[in-house]
Amino acid sequence: MGGQNGTIERNALWAGLVERAEYWRWSSLWRWRHPEVTEDVPPLTNWPVERPRQWLWRVSRPQCKAELDALHTSVQRGRPFGSAVWQAMTAQKLGLESTFHPRGRPRKRQ
Repeated sequence: MGGQNGTIERNALWAGLVERAEYWRWSSLWRWRHPEVTEDVPPLTNWPVERPRQWLWRVSRPQCKAELDALHTSVQRGRPFGSAVWQAMTAQKLGLESTFHPRGRPRKRQ
C-alpha cells in the first residue's frame, strides 16, 4: 500500500478536533478500533491488502513538513502518494509517469 501514513484517517487530528485520530467517532479508524459497536455506524469493507504494522501509531504521529509537502504535490499533480519505489511502480502501472516531469513545455535551448 502506498500512502501508509493514514493521511485521511488523520484529518480530524490535523484539524484540531480531537487529541488522537482514533477518537474521531465518524472516521474509519474509530470504526476499525471499535468493531463491536454496530448501532448508527456503517460497517467497514475489508482492505484489499493487510493493514500495515503499527497502523495506529502511524496515523497518530505528527506529520512533518516534508510529508505534507509530498502530499500536496501528489494531490496537485495527480501523482501516486507513498514511498519512492511504490510511486514509481504505481505510476508505471497506471501510465502516470508524466506526473513526475516538470509542468509546461520545455524551454528552448539557445
